[in-house]
Amino acid sequence: MKRAFSACFLLVLAFAGCTTPQPAVNQKPAWILNPNINNQRGAVGVAAIPYDQKISTQRKLAITRALDELSLQQGVQVQLDMQKSEKYSNGSLSTSLDSQSSYKANARTTAHIEDVWEDKRSGELYIWMVID
Repeated sequence: MKRAFSACFLLVLAFAGCTTPQPAVNQKPAWILNPNINNQRGAVGVAAIPYDQKISTQRKLAITRALDELSLQQGVQVQLDMQKSEKYSNGSLSTSLDSQSSYKANARTTAHIEDVWEDKRSGELYIWMVID
C-alpha cells in the first residue's frame, strides 16, 4: 500500500512538473490604436529590433517615426519629382532614374514622449508622442 501511494505521488509530481506557466497577457495600450485621446493630438512611432540590436537605435527610430507622423498632421507638404530615362545603343540598354524631393512646413512641431511600450513577443517598441 505504501509502495502504491509512493508511486501515485511520484506520478502526480511528474505530471505537475510538465505544466508550464502561462505568460502574462501582452495587451497593447489604448493609445496605440487611438493616439488622439484625452483631447491630445498625438502619434505613435513603431520600430522593430534594429540590425545592430541596440535599444538606443530602436528608440531613435520610433521617435523619428512618431515625429514624422506629427509633422504630417501639422500640414507638411511633400513634393517628389522623378525622371526616368532609357538609352539604347549598340545592343545594350541603360536606364537612369533621377529623383528629387522637397519638404515645406507651415508650422514648427514640438512634442514630448507621453508613453513607451514594448511588445514582448515581437520586440517592437512603441512610442506615443503628444504635441505640446
